[in-house]
Amino acid sequence: MAHNALQTVRATLSMPLVWAMALLFAAMEASSAFPVGALRALSGTSASALASFGTPELLSVVAYGLLLVTARSVGSAVAQPWLFAVAPASNVLGMLLCAGASNTAYGIISAWIGIACVQGASALLTVMVLELLCSCSSLWVLRAVVGSALVNAPLAVIGDGAPFEGTIALLIAGSVALGLSYRAWRRGVWAPCADPVFKRTGSFPPSLMVGLAMVSAGFGFLQQLLYQQDANVVVGVIVGTKFAAVLLFVAVAGLLGSAFVATLAKTLITFATAAFLVFLAQGGYSPLSSALMSTGYSLFEMTTYLVLAELALSLRVRPLSLLSGFYLIETVGYLLGCSLEAATGPGGLDRRMVAAVLALALLICAVWVFTEKHVNDLLWGRGDGSAGGDAVRRQEIDIDAGVLGSLTGGHRGGGEALHGEGCRLEDASGESASSPYGRGVARVSERFRLSPRETEVLRLFAAGRSAAFIAELQFVTTNTVRSHIKHIYGKCDVHSRQELITLIERVADQ
Repeated sequence: MAHNALQTVRATLSMPLVWAMALLFAAMEASSAFPVGALRALSGTSASALASFGTPELLSVVAYGLLLVTARSVGSAVAQPWLFAVAPASNVLGMLLCAGASNTAYGIISAWIGIACVQGASALLTVMVLELLCSCSSLWVLRAVVGSALVNAPLAVIGDGAPFEGTIALLIAGSVALGLSYRAWRRGVWAPCADPVFKRTGSFPPSLMVGLAMVSAGFGFLQQLLYQQDANVVVGVIVGTKFAAVLLFVAVAGLLGSAFVATLAKTLITFATAAFLVFLAQGGYSPLSSALMSTGYSLFEMTTYLVLAELALSLRVRPLSLLSGFYLIETVGYLLGCSLEAATGPGGLDRRMVAAVLALALLICAVWVFTEKHVNDLLWGRGDGSAGGDAVRRQEIDIDAGVLGSLTGGHRGGGEALHGEGCRLEDASGESASSPYGRGVARVSERFRLSPRETEVLRLFAAGRSAAFIAELQFVTTNTVRSHIKHIYGKCDVHSRQELITLIERVADQ
Protein backbone atom coordinates (compact mmCIF):
# COMPACT_ATOMS: atom_id res chain seq x y z
CA MET A 1 0.00 0.00 0.00
CA ALA A 2 2.77 2.43 0.98
CA HIS A 3 4.72 1.51 -2.15
CA ASN A 4 1.68 2.20 -4.34
CA ALA A 5 1.13 5.54 -2.60
CA LEU A 6 4.74 6.56 -3.21
CA GLN A 7 4.45 5.56 -6.86
CA THR A 8 1.30 7.65 -7.21
CA VAL A 9 2.95 10.68 -5.60
CA ARG A 10 6.03 10.29 -7.80
CA ALA A 11 3.96 9.94 -10.97
CA THR A 12 1.84 12.95 -10.03
CA LEU A 13 4.73 15.27 -9.20
CA SER A 14 6.61 14.23 -12.34
CA MET A 15 3.68 15.38 -14.48
CA PRO A 16 4.58 18.81 -15.92
CA LEU A 17 0.92 19.78 -16.17
CA VAL A 18 0.66 19.65 -12.36
CA TRP A 19 3.40 22.27 -12.11
CA ALA A 20 2.00 24.33 -14.98
CA MET A 21 -1.41 24.51 -13.29
CA ALA A 22 0.04 25.27 -9.86
CA LEU A 23 2.56 27.89 -11.01
CA LEU A 24 0.37 29.70 -13.53
CA PHE A 25 -2.72 29.80 -11.32
CA ALA A 26 -0.58 31.13 -8.45
CA ALA A 27 0.86 33.76 -10.80
CA MET A 28 -2.61 34.79 -11.97
CA GLU A 29 -3.81 35.07 -8.37
CA ALA A 30 -0.84 37.30 -7.54
CA SER A 31 -1.20 39.42 -10.69
CA SER A 32 -4.88 40.07 -9.89
CA ALA A 33 -3.70 42.44 -7.15
CA PHE A 34 -2.26 44.85 -9.74
CA PRO A 35 -5.60 45.83 -11.37
CA VAL A 36 -7.03 46.37 -7.88
CA GLY A 37 -4.09 48.63 -7.00
CA ALA A 38 -4.47 50.52 -10.26
CA LEU A 39 -8.16 51.15 -9.61
CA ARG A 40 -7.37 52.46 -6.16
CA ALA A 41 -4.87 54.86 -7.72
CA LEU A 42 -7.67 56.16 -9.94
CA SER A 43 -9.81 57.17 -6.96
CA GLY A 44 -11.02 60.73 -7.34
CA THR A 45 -10.84 60.62 -11.14
CA SER A 46 -13.66 60.30 -13.65
CA ALA A 47 -12.93 56.57 -13.83
CA SER A 48 -13.54 55.90 -10.13
CA ALA A 49 -17.32 55.42 -10.45
CA LEU A 50 -16.94 52.68 -13.06
CA ALA A 51 -14.01 51.16 -11.19
CA SER A 52 -16.15 50.52 -8.13
CA PHE A 53 -18.35 48.01 -9.94
CA GLY A 54 -15.95 45.18 -10.77
CA THR A 55 -14.08 46.51 -13.79
CA PRO A 56 -11.47 43.68 -13.79
CA GLU A 57 -14.23 41.06 -13.78
CA LEU A 58 -16.08 42.94 -16.53
CA LEU A 59 -12.95 42.83 -18.69
CA SER A 60 -12.63 39.11 -17.94
CA VAL A 61 -16.19 38.65 -19.22
CA VAL A 62 -15.19 40.44 -22.42
CA ALA A 63 -12.04 38.29 -22.75
CA TYR A 64 -13.91 34.99 -22.37
CA GLY A 65 -16.61 36.25 -24.72
CA LEU A 66 -13.99 36.99 -27.39
CA LEU A 67 -12.42 33.55 -26.91
CA LEU A 68 -15.85 31.95 -27.31
CA VAL A 69 -16.64 33.92 -30.47
CA THR A 70 -13.24 33.18 -32.04
CA ALA A 71 -13.11 29.52 -30.94
CA ARG A 72 -13.93 28.27 -34.44
CA SER A 73 -11.17 30.29 -36.12
CA VAL A 74 -8.60 29.76 -33.38
CA GLY A 75 -9.39 26.06 -33.15
CA SER A 76 -7.18 25.12 -30.23
CA ALA A 77 -5.25 27.62 -28.13
CA VAL A 78 -2.53 25.10 -27.30
CA ALA A 79 -2.00 24.49 -31.02
CA GLN A 80 -0.60 28.03 -31.30
CA PRO A 81 2.96 27.73 -29.86
CA TRP A 82 3.55 31.49 -30.00
CA LEU A 83 0.84 31.96 -27.35
CA PHE A 84 3.10 30.21 -24.82
CA ALA A 85 5.30 33.32 -24.86
CA VAL A 86 2.78 36.04 -25.73
CA ALA A 87 0.28 35.27 -22.95
CA PRO A 88 2.78 35.47 -20.03
CA ALA A 89 4.47 38.50 -21.61
CA SER A 90 1.10 40.26 -21.85
CA ASN A 91 0.51 39.58 -18.18
CA VAL A 92 3.88 41.10 -17.25
CA LEU A 93 3.22 44.13 -19.46
CA GLY A 94 -0.17 44.59 -17.84
CA MET A 95 1.35 44.54 -14.35
CA LEU A 96 3.92 47.16 -15.36
CA LEU A 97 1.23 49.43 -16.80
CA CYS A 98 -0.97 48.98 -13.73
CA ALA A 99 1.96 49.97 -11.53
CA GLY A 100 2.15 53.28 -13.44
CA ALA A 101 -1.47 54.23 -12.73
CA SER A 102 -2.03 57.77 -11.49
CA ASN A 103 -4.52 60.66 -11.67
CA THR A 104 -2.85 62.04 -14.79
CA ALA A 105 -4.19 61.39 -18.28
CA TYR A 106 -1.24 59.12 -19.02
CA GLY A 107 -1.72 57.27 -15.73
CA ILE A 108 -5.43 56.66 -16.41
CA ILE A 109 -4.77 55.31 -19.92
CA SER A 110 -1.90 53.19 -18.60
CA ALA A 111 -4.13 51.73 -15.90
CA TRP A 112 -6.94 50.75 -18.27
CA ILE A 113 -4.58 49.16 -20.80
CA GLY A 114 -2.77 47.34 -18.01
CA ILE A 115 -5.98 45.97 -16.51
CA ALA A 116 -7.11 44.76 -19.93
CA CYS A 117 -3.74 43.04 -20.51
CA VAL A 118 -3.76 41.29 -17.14
CA GLN A 119 -7.35 40.07 -17.39
CA GLY A 120 -7.06 39.04 -21.04
CA ALA A 121 -3.78 37.19 -20.50
CA SER A 122 -5.19 35.42 -17.44
CA ALA A 123 -8.24 34.26 -19.41
CA LEU A 124 -6.03 32.97 -22.23
CA LEU A 125 -3.65 31.16 -19.88
CA THR A 126 -6.58 29.56 -18.08
CA VAL A 127 -8.09 28.02 -21.21
CA MET A 128 -4.65 26.93 -22.47
CA VAL A 129 -3.87 25.07 -19.26
CA LEU A 130 -7.31 23.49 -19.04
CA GLU A 131 -7.25 22.46 -22.71
CA LEU A 132 -4.25 20.31 -21.88
CA LEU A 133 -6.02 18.98 -18.79
CA CYS A 134 -8.97 17.97 -20.96
CA SER A 135 -6.66 15.75 -23.03
CA CYS A 136 -5.89 13.51 -20.03
CA SER A 137 -7.60 10.31 -18.97
CA SER A 138 -9.79 10.47 -15.87
CA LEU A 139 -7.06 9.06 -13.64
CA TRP A 140 -4.57 11.72 -14.74
CA VAL A 141 -7.18 14.46 -14.41
CA LEU A 142 -7.72 13.56 -10.76
CA ARG A 143 -3.98 13.44 -10.15
CA ALA A 144 -3.42 16.79 -11.86
CA VAL A 145 -6.27 18.50 -9.98
CA VAL A 146 -5.21 17.26 -6.54
CA GLY A 147 -1.47 17.60 -7.15
CA SER A 148 -1.68 21.14 -8.53
CA ALA A 149 -3.86 22.26 -5.60
CA LEU A 150 -1.34 20.92 -3.08
CA VAL A 151 1.58 22.60 -4.87
CA ASN A 152 -0.36 25.82 -5.45
CA ALA A 153 -1.21 26.44 -1.78
CA PRO A 154 2.29 27.41 -0.52
CA LEU A 155 3.04 29.36 -3.71
CA ALA A 156 0.57 32.05 -2.62
CA VAL A 157 3.05 33.01 0.11
CA ILE A 158 5.80 33.50 -2.48
CA GLY A 159 3.59 35.70 -4.62
CA ASP A 160 2.63 37.80 -1.60
CA GLY A 161 6.19 38.14 -0.30
CA ALA A 162 7.48 39.71 -3.52
CA PRO A 163 4.41 40.63 -5.62
CA PHE A 164 6.11 41.77 -8.83
CA GLU A 165 9.31 39.71 -8.83
CA GLY A 166 7.55 36.66 -7.43
CA THR A 167 4.78 36.83 -10.01
CA ILE A 168 7.25 37.10 -12.89
CA ALA A 169 9.19 34.11 -11.55
CA LEU A 170 5.98 32.10 -11.29
CA LEU A 171 4.96 33.09 -14.83
CA ILE A 172 8.32 32.07 -16.30
CA ALA A 173 8.43 28.75 -14.46
CA GLY A 174 4.79 28.07 -15.28
CA SER A 175 5.33 28.84 -18.97
CA VAL A 176 8.23 26.38 -19.10
CA ALA A 177 6.08 23.72 -17.44
CA LEU A 178 3.26 24.51 -19.86
CA GLY A 179 5.62 24.02 -22.80
CA LEU A 180 6.75 20.66 -21.40
CA SER A 181 3.09 19.73 -20.92
CA TYR A 182 2.37 20.60 -24.53
CA ARG A 183 5.25 18.39 -25.65
CA ALA A 184 3.98 15.50 -23.51
CA TRP A 185 0.48 16.05 -24.91
CA ARG A 186 1.76 15.85 -28.49
CA ARG A 187 3.57 12.60 -27.67
CA GLY A 188 0.48 11.07 -26.05
CA VAL A 189 2.18 10.53 -22.69
CA TRP A 190 -1.04 10.94 -20.71
CA ALA A 191 -3.01 8.35 -22.69
CA PRO A 192 -5.84 10.68 -23.76
CA CYS A 193 -9.20 8.95 -23.43
CA ALA A 194 -10.91 10.11 -26.63
CA ASP A 195 -13.30 7.17 -26.28
CA PRO A 196 -15.85 7.31 -29.12
CA VAL A 197 -18.24 5.17 -27.04
CA PHE A 198 -19.00 8.19 -24.84
CA LYS A 199 -18.91 10.95 -27.44
CA ARG A 200 -22.35 12.52 -27.74
CA THR A 201 -24.12 15.71 -28.57
CA GLY A 202 -25.33 17.69 -25.60
CA SER A 203 -26.10 21.09 -24.18
CA PHE A 204 -25.79 22.95 -20.92
CA PRO A 205 -29.28 23.10 -19.33
CA PRO A 206 -30.46 26.66 -18.53
CA SER A 207 -31.13 25.73 -14.90
CA LEU A 208 -27.52 24.62 -14.44
CA MET A 209 -26.26 27.76 -16.18
CA VAL A 210 -28.23 29.94 -13.77
CA GLY A 211 -27.12 27.76 -10.86
CA LEU A 212 -23.46 28.08 -11.84
CA ALA A 213 -23.81 31.86 -12.11
CA MET A 214 -25.52 32.08 -8.70
CA VAL A 215 -22.88 29.96 -6.97
CA SER A 216 -20.17 32.10 -8.53
CA ALA A 217 -22.03 35.26 -7.46
CA GLY A 218 -22.11 34.03 -3.88
CA PHE A 219 -18.38 33.41 -3.86
CA GLY A 220 -17.74 36.77 -5.54
CA PHE A 221 -19.66 38.61 -2.82
CA LEU A 222 -17.89 36.75 -0.01
CA GLN A 223 -14.43 37.06 -1.53
CA GLN A 224 -14.74 40.83 -1.80
CA LEU A 225 -15.30 40.90 1.97
CA LEU A 226 -12.14 38.84 2.50
CA TYR A 227 -10.03 40.98 0.15
CA GLN A 228 -10.85 44.06 2.23
CA GLN A 229 -8.81 42.60 5.10
CA ASP A 230 -5.06 42.73 5.70
CA ALA A 231 -2.94 40.95 3.07
CA ASN A 232 -1.44 38.55 5.63
CA VAL A 233 -4.93 37.54 6.74
CA VAL A 234 -5.97 36.92 3.14
CA VAL A 235 -2.94 34.75 2.37
CA GLY A 236 -3.28 32.80 5.61
CA VAL A 237 -6.93 32.01 4.99
CA ILE A 238 -6.36 30.97 1.37
CA VAL A 239 -3.34 28.74 2.09
CA GLY A 240 -4.84 27.00 5.11
CA THR A 241 -8.24 26.35 3.60
CA LYS A 242 -6.79 25.09 0.31
CA PHE A 243 -5.14 22.17 2.11
CA ALA A 244 -8.41 21.48 3.94
CA ALA A 245 -10.31 21.56 0.64
CA VAL A 246 -7.91 19.08 -0.96
CA LEU A 247 -8.32 16.64 1.93
CA LEU A 248 -12.11 16.96 1.69
CA PHE A 249 -12.01 16.51 -2.09
CA VAL A 250 -9.91 13.34 -1.80
CA ALA A 251 -12.09 11.98 1.01
CA VAL A 252 -15.33 12.47 -0.93
CA ALA A 253 -13.81 10.98 -4.09
CA GLY A 254 -12.45 7.99 -2.18
CA LEU A 255 -15.68 7.24 -0.33
CA LEU A 256 -18.12 7.72 -3.20
CA GLY A 257 -16.02 6.67 -6.19
CA SER A 258 -17.28 7.95 -9.52
CA ALA A 259 -20.62 9.23 -8.18
CA PHE A 260 -19.10 12.10 -6.23
CA VAL A 261 -19.49 15.12 -8.53
CA ALA A 262 -23.02 15.93 -7.36
CA THR A 263 -21.92 15.45 -3.75
CA LEU A 264 -19.00 17.82 -4.28
CA ALA A 265 -21.38 20.40 -5.75
CA LYS A 266 -23.67 20.16 -2.74
CA THR A 267 -20.68 20.25 -0.37
CA LEU A 268 -19.19 23.44 -1.78
CA ILE A 269 -22.61 25.12 -1.82
CA THR A 270 -23.04 24.07 1.81
CA PHE A 271 -19.76 25.78 2.72
CA ALA A 272 -20.79 28.97 0.91
CA THR A 273 -24.23 28.96 2.55
CA ALA A 274 -22.67 28.39 5.97
CA ALA A 275 -20.35 31.34 5.35
CA PHE A 276 -23.37 33.55 4.62
CA LEU A 277 -25.16 32.33 7.75
CA VAL A 278 -22.12 33.10 9.92
CA PHE A 279 -21.89 36.51 8.27
CA LEU A 280 -25.55 37.19 9.05
CA ALA A 281 -25.28 35.89 12.61
CA GLN A 282 -22.25 38.03 13.45
CA GLY A 283 -23.42 41.07 11.53
CA GLY A 284 -20.34 41.38 9.34
CA TYR A 285 -16.98 39.92 8.42
CA SER A 286 -15.50 37.18 10.59
CA PRO A 287 -12.53 34.79 10.18
CA LEU A 288 -14.88 31.81 10.36
CA SER A 289 -17.04 33.00 7.47
CA SER A 290 -13.92 33.64 5.37
CA ALA A 291 -12.53 30.19 6.19
CA LEU A 292 -15.80 28.52 5.18
CA MET A 293 -16.01 30.59 1.99
CA SER A 294 -12.39 29.94 1.00
CA THR A 295 -12.72 26.19 1.57
CA GLY A 296 -15.86 26.12 -0.55
CA TYR A 297 -14.23 28.18 -3.30
CA SER A 298 -11.21 25.85 -3.48
CA LEU A 299 -13.62 22.92 -3.81
CA PHE A 300 -15.47 24.91 -6.47
CA GLU A 301 -12.27 25.35 -8.50
CA MET A 302 -11.27 21.68 -8.29
CA THR A 303 -14.78 20.47 -9.11
CA THR A 304 -14.90 22.87 -12.07
CA TYR A 305 -11.67 21.43 -13.51
CA LEU A 306 -12.98 17.90 -13.10
CA VAL A 307 -16.36 18.63 -14.70
CA LEU A 308 -14.80 20.47 -17.64
CA ALA A 309 -12.44 17.58 -18.34
CA GLU A 310 -15.34 15.11 -18.24
CA LEU A 311 -17.48 17.24 -20.55
CA ALA A 312 -14.64 17.78 -23.02
CA LEU A 313 -14.21 14.01 -23.17
CA SER A 314 -17.87 13.04 -23.52
CA LEU A 315 -19.27 15.86 -25.71
CA ARG A 316 -18.75 16.53 -29.40
CA VAL A 317 -17.63 20.11 -28.82
CA ARG A 318 -14.41 22.08 -29.19
CA PRO A 319 -12.63 22.20 -25.83
CA LEU A 320 -11.87 25.89 -26.38
CA SER A 321 -15.58 26.64 -26.89
CA LEU A 322 -16.54 24.60 -23.83
CA LEU A 323 -13.94 26.25 -21.58
CA SER A 324 -14.66 29.77 -22.81
CA GLY A 325 -18.42 29.37 -22.47
CA PHE A 326 -18.17 27.81 -19.02
CA TYR A 327 -15.89 30.52 -17.67
CA LEU A 328 -17.97 33.21 -19.34
CA ILE A 329 -20.99 32.09 -17.28
CA GLU A 330 -18.90 31.77 -14.14
CA THR A 331 -17.29 35.19 -14.58
CA VAL A 332 -20.66 36.86 -15.21
CA GLY A 333 -21.86 35.42 -11.91
CA TYR A 334 -18.69 36.52 -10.12
CA LEU A 335 -19.10 40.02 -11.57
CA LEU A 336 -22.67 40.08 -10.23
CA GLY A 337 -21.47 39.17 -6.75
CA CYS A 338 -18.69 41.78 -6.79
CA SER A 339 -21.10 44.45 -8.03
CA LEU A 340 -23.64 43.61 -5.33
CA GLU A 341 -20.98 43.92 -2.63
CA ALA A 342 -19.78 47.23 -4.09
CA ALA A 343 -23.36 48.53 -4.13
CA THR A 344 -23.81 47.93 -0.40
CA GLY A 345 -22.91 50.40 2.30
CA PRO A 346 -24.07 53.89 3.27
CA GLY A 347 -26.69 55.12 0.83
CA GLY A 348 -26.75 51.80 -1.02
CA LEU A 349 -28.13 48.32 -0.63
CA ASP A 350 -28.39 46.71 2.77
CA ARG A 351 -25.49 44.25 2.99
CA ARG A 352 -27.31 41.83 5.28
CA MET A 353 -30.33 41.73 2.98
CA VAL A 354 -28.14 41.00 -0.06
CA ALA A 355 -26.35 38.25 1.87
CA ALA A 356 -29.69 36.71 2.89
CA VAL A 357 -30.95 36.69 -0.72
CA LEU A 358 -27.74 35.08 -1.99
CA ALA A 359 -27.85 32.46 0.77
CA LEU A 360 -31.43 31.59 -0.19
CA ALA A 361 -30.43 31.32 -3.85
CA LEU A 362 -27.62 28.91 -2.92
CA LEU A 363 -30.00 26.74 -0.91
CA ILE A 364 -32.34 26.55 -3.90
CA CYS A 365 -29.41 25.53 -6.12
CA ALA A 366 -28.35 22.80 -3.68
CA VAL A 367 -31.84 21.31 -3.36
CA TRP A 368 -33.35 21.67 -6.84
CA VAL A 369 -30.57 22.45 -9.34
CA PHE A 370 -27.42 20.47 -8.55
CA THR A 371 -29.15 17.14 -7.95
CA GLU A 372 -27.48 13.84 -8.79
CA LYS A 373 -29.86 13.34 -11.72
CA HIS A 374 -29.17 16.77 -13.22
CA VAL A 375 -25.41 16.42 -12.79
CA ASN A 376 -25.38 12.92 -14.30
CA ASP A 377 -27.56 14.11 -17.18
CA LEU A 378 -25.01 16.83 -17.84
CA LEU A 379 -22.00 14.51 -17.65
CA TRP A 380 -23.39 11.36 -19.27
CA GLY A 381 -26.48 12.32 -21.27
CA ARG A 382 -30.19 11.81 -20.69
CA GLY A 383 -31.26 8.23 -20.09
CA ASP A 384 -31.00 5.39 -22.56
CA GLY A 385 -31.75 7.56 -25.57
CA SER A 386 -28.39 9.30 -25.60
CA ALA A 387 -25.85 8.67 -28.28
CA GLY A 388 -23.43 7.38 -25.68
CA GLY A 389 -25.99 4.88 -24.38
CA ASP A 390 -26.74 3.58 -27.88
CA ALA A 391 -23.04 3.11 -28.52
CA VAL A 392 -22.58 1.26 -25.23
CA ARG A 393 -25.47 -1.07 -26.06
CA ARG A 394 -24.08 -1.72 -29.54
CA GLN A 395 -20.75 -2.62 -27.99
CA GLU A 396 -22.48 -4.90 -25.47
CA ILE A 397 -24.28 -6.76 -28.27
CA ASP A 398 -20.99 -7.38 -30.03
CA ILE A 399 -19.19 -8.83 -27.00
CA ASP A 400 -17.41 -12.12 -27.55
CA ALA A 401 -19.17 -14.91 -25.63
CA GLY A 402 -16.07 -17.05 -25.87
CA VAL A 403 -14.07 -14.48 -23.96
CA LEU A 404 -16.76 -14.42 -21.28
CA GLY A 405 -16.53 -18.17 -21.02
CA SER A 406 -12.78 -18.01 -20.48
CA LEU A 407 -13.29 -15.40 -17.78
CA THR A 408 -15.54 -17.73 -15.81
CA GLY A 409 -13.06 -20.58 -15.97
CA GLY A 410 -14.43 -22.31 -19.05
CA HIS A 411 -17.35 -23.90 -17.18
CA ARG A 412 -19.95 -22.14 -19.29
CA GLY A 413 -20.38 -21.79 -22.98
CA GLY A 414 -21.33 -18.54 -24.61
CA GLY A 415 -25.04 -19.35 -24.69
CA GLU A 416 -25.08 -20.54 -21.08
CA ALA A 417 -23.12 -17.58 -19.80
CA LEU A 418 -25.65 -15.06 -21.03
CA HIS A 419 -29.23 -16.21 -21.60
CA GLY A 420 -30.69 -12.70 -21.72
CA GLU A 421 -31.09 -9.51 -19.77
CA GLY A 422 -33.58 -11.07 -17.37
CA CYS A 423 -31.25 -13.91 -16.39
CA ARG A 424 -28.92 -13.44 -13.45
CA LEU A 425 -25.33 -14.46 -14.11
CA GLU A 426 -24.22 -16.46 -11.09
CA ASP A 427 -20.60 -15.47 -10.97
CA ALA A 428 -21.24 -11.92 -12.18
CA SER A 429 -22.70 -10.80 -8.87
CA GLY A 430 -21.04 -13.07 -6.36
CA GLU A 431 -18.63 -15.64 -7.78
CA SER A 432 -16.05 -17.05 -5.43
CA ALA A 433 -12.84 -15.07 -5.30
CA SER A 434 -10.94 -18.34 -5.94
CA SER A 435 -12.14 -18.57 -9.54
CA PRO A 436 -10.05 -16.96 -12.31
CA TYR A 437 -12.74 -14.38 -12.91
CA GLY A 438 -13.08 -13.53 -9.23
CA ARG A 439 -9.30 -13.32 -8.73
CA GLY A 440 -8.92 -11.06 -11.73
CA VAL A 441 -11.64 -8.65 -10.64
CA ALA A 442 -10.34 -8.56 -7.07
CA ARG A 443 -6.77 -7.87 -8.15
CA VAL A 444 -7.80 -5.18 -10.63
CA SER A 445 -9.93 -3.55 -7.95
CA GLU A 446 -7.05 -3.56 -5.46
CA ARG A 447 -4.38 -2.46 -7.93
CA PHE A 448 -6.38 0.45 -9.37
CA ARG A 449 -8.11 1.40 -6.11
CA LEU A 450 -11.68 0.95 -7.25
CA SER A 451 -14.46 1.71 -4.81
CA PRO A 452 -16.74 -1.16 -3.66
CA ARG A 453 -19.52 0.02 -5.97
CA GLU A 454 -17.10 0.30 -8.91
CA THR A 455 -15.87 -3.24 -8.17
CA GLU A 456 -19.41 -4.61 -8.42
CA VAL A 457 -20.01 -2.69 -11.65
CA LEU A 458 -16.71 -4.03 -13.02
CA ARG A 459 -17.72 -7.60 -12.13
CA LEU A 460 -21.03 -7.29 -13.97
CA PHE A 461 -19.89 -5.13 -16.88
CA ALA A 462 -16.92 -7.33 -17.78
CA ALA A 463 -19.23 -10.36 -17.65
CA GLY A 464 -21.41 -8.89 -20.38
CA ARG A 465 -24.21 -7.14 -18.52
CA SER A 466 -25.65 -3.92 -19.92
CA ALA A 467 -25.78 -0.62 -18.07
CA ALA A 468 -29.58 -0.92 -17.81
CA PHE A 469 -29.38 -4.38 -16.25
CA ILE A 470 -26.70 -3.30 -13.75
CA ALA A 471 -28.75 -0.24 -12.83
CA GLU A 472 -31.81 -2.38 -12.13
CA LEU A 473 -29.77 -4.85 -10.10
CA GLN A 474 -28.16 -2.14 -7.95
CA PHE A 475 -31.23 0.12 -7.69
CA VAL A 476 -29.51 3.14 -9.28
CA THR A 477 -29.99 5.10 -12.50
CA THR A 478 -28.47 4.04 -15.80
CA ASN A 479 -26.54 7.30 -15.91
CA THR A 480 -24.94 6.48 -12.57
CA VAL A 481 -23.79 3.11 -13.91
CA ARG A 482 -22.32 4.76 -17.00
CA SER A 483 -20.54 7.19 -14.71
CA HIS A 484 -19.02 4.24 -12.83
CA ILE A 485 -17.99 2.57 -16.10
CA LYS A 486 -16.35 5.74 -17.35
CA HIS A 487 -14.34 6.14 -14.16
CA ILE A 488 -13.35 2.46 -14.21
CA TYR A 489 -11.98 3.06 -17.71
CA GLY A 490 -10.07 6.09 -16.48
CA LYS A 491 -8.61 4.44 -13.38
CA CYS A 492 -7.61 1.29 -15.26
CA ASP A 493 -6.38 3.34 -18.25
CA VAL A 494 -8.40 1.34 -20.80
CA HIS A 495 -10.71 2.51 -23.54
CA SER A 496 -13.17 -0.31 -24.17
CA ARG A 497 -14.77 -3.37 -22.59
CA GLN A 498 -12.46 -5.67 -24.55
CA GLU A 499 -9.40 -3.93 -23.11
CA LEU A 500 -10.94 -4.26 -19.65
CA ILE A 501 -11.49 -8.00 -20.14
CA THR A 502 -7.92 -8.41 -21.37
CA LEU A 503 -6.66 -6.59 -18.29
CA ILE A 504 -8.66 -8.88 -15.97
CA GLU A 505 -7.36 -11.98 -17.76
CA ARG A 506 -3.76 -10.78 -17.59
CA VAL A 507 -3.98 -9.90 -13.91
CA ALA A 508 -5.72 -13.20 -13.07
CA ASP A 509 -2.86 -15.17 -14.66
CA GLN A 510 -0.18 -13.43 -12.59
